[in-house]
Amino acid sequence: MNIIILGPQGSGKGTQAKMLAKKFNLEHLEMGKLLREIAKQDSPLGKEIHKTINIQGKLVDDKIIEKVLRSKLHELPRERGIIFDGVPRREDQRKYLDKELKNLDRQLDAVVDISLPEKDSVERLSKRWVCGNEHALIMGKDIRSKEDKCPVCGSEIRQRIDDTPERIKTRLGIYRKDTKPVIGHYREKGILVEIDGRPSIEEVQKTILDKLEKILNE
Repeated sequence: MNIIILGPQGSGKGTQAKMLAKKFNLEHLEMGKLLREIAKQDSPLGKEIHKTINIQGKLVDDKIIEKVLRSKLHELPRERGIIFDGVPRREDQRKYLDKELKNLDRQLDAVVDISLPEKDSVERLSKRWVCGNEHALIMGKDIRSKEDKCPVCGSEIRQRIDDTPERIKTRLGIYRKDTKPVIGHYREKGILVEIDGRPSIEEVQKTILDKLEKILNE
């Protein structure tokens, strides 16, 4: 099974993707994490990605996405399903991924789109913290103070450089404009699962599983 999960920043798509990957034994291809890892590298590509996502607060060029996707897809065993987290976000990325999946004899079974109002996205991301091992933490739930250590691994915690209200709003605006045609394409194909991201993690997961079951059994 191959699934795409989309949603604006703060919608919880990463958490839901991890849960789906575990339930169905899928490879979790998280584009944001892959890009952040490359952005830490002292290389021309790493510096370019760092400037784009961490300093300018923008989305990286489609050619970079294609390069990262191509490398990752060809590493994976063909018999293992994939959940694509946060990609494709633009029409050119969608066309490239469709072509690459076809070349690899993979079928796209469903696309999950988790929606969330802008004010909720800004509020959620303003409370989001991470540690050096990229464990996602929430202020008020996992930690009480910025002086706390990661409860998972004990390392220092920090906020991502692009998780300021201004940069969040910039990313959300870009996301809405660029991803609308992508969502529309998959809706026309009849494989789109539309989800309200405002309820609890457990409620959202149940809704996703219920709707996936219906669409996969049609």
